[in-house]
Amino acid sequence: MLEEVLKKVGFNDKESLVYLALLELGSQPASIIGKKTKINRSTTYLVLEGLIDKGFVNQYVRADVKYFTASDPQLIAQTLKDQEKNIADSRKALITVLPDFYALTNPMSIKPRVKFYEGAEGIKLITEDTLTAKETILSWESMDFWLDKSTPELQRYIRDYSCRRVKKGIPVKLIALDTPSARKYLGVDYPPRLKDKKVDPLIDIKWAPKDTPYFYNDINVYDNKVSMLSLTDNELFGVIIESAEIAKIHKSIFHMAWEFAKIHEQNNKKR
Repeated sequence: MLEEVLKKVGFNDKESLVYLALLELGSQPASIIGKKTKINRSTTYLVLEGLIDKGFVNQYVRADVKYFTASDPQLIAQTLKDQEKNIADSRKALITVLPDFYALTNPMSIKPRVKFYEGAEGIKLITEDTLTAKETILSWESMDFWLDKSTPELQRYIRDYSCRRVKKGIPVKLIALDTPSARKYLGVDYPPRLKDKKVDPLIDIKWAPKDTPYFYNDINVYDNKVSMLSLTDNELFGVIIESAEIAKIHKSIFHMAWEFAKIHEQNNKKR
């Protein structure tokens, strides 16, 4: 029991045995301590020297013989308290200079940070993260999933999310598959409506052609992040990738698709 406690505070196996033996025996020469702990004499000396360096054992000489005495156990508690303070001080110092460390870091050497989530709660957590966006969200949306295929809980969530996004003043560019459900929702029933009944001015929508292969996925690109959701019955999960370079290429892809959607829209008007 006591040995295990000492190990938890930094003693090794032999140090624990020697320290407890000294508490039990009182001041003794190394030979007696060695017999008590069944550790050979030379090793016992090495262990004692280590404990002396740590301040947990004292020594004195009497009649040309070295005697060793265990320090008060209270000293161990005080030492731990001092270590905790040093760790706290070191942590504060590190936090203070973190910007200096980042300034030295080569951005090309930083690995992407990836977070994985599963289930309906995971889908909500990923979508919530887009509300941290400092710039326009570039979004590919599977509106039919949210409106027709998802649970009532997720249907309520996406409507509440849309209202909160507008309250935060976060604009979004949205490419949505051109389906009757999506048209009705985004054109008529979209929750963040103004008093004059106009749809949220922070949303800009382009419609993917009806012959686009159907997808139950969402992709949101914002700041230096890309979030991707797989929204099928068999695959309800998603990831957030935090990488400036990966976000950059996804922004380029989105803008190319956006221009294509504009051309498609103009061609439809001419017909």
